[in-house]
Amino acid sequence: MNWLFCIIAIVLLILIPFMPKLVRLRIRVLKWLHWSWAANLLENHFQTWVLIFRIVLLVAAAVFLYIGWTH
Repeated sequence: MNWLFCIIAIVLLILIPFMPKLVRLRIRVLKWLHWSWAANLLENHFQTWVLIFRIVLLVAAAVFLYIGWTH
């Protein structure tokens, strides 16, 4: 079970460079759902949202690595 946390952490670390593409995908999905207010919010503050999501992924990866190594 410990290896599962490490694998999840590695996957999260791999996703960090792809965050701009994932945010653009999220914008497309929001436009498809006709949630233009949410898509406009993401578009207007694109760099900030990318940075926030990268920080969240990094923190989550650190937590999973810590759990995987200590248990």
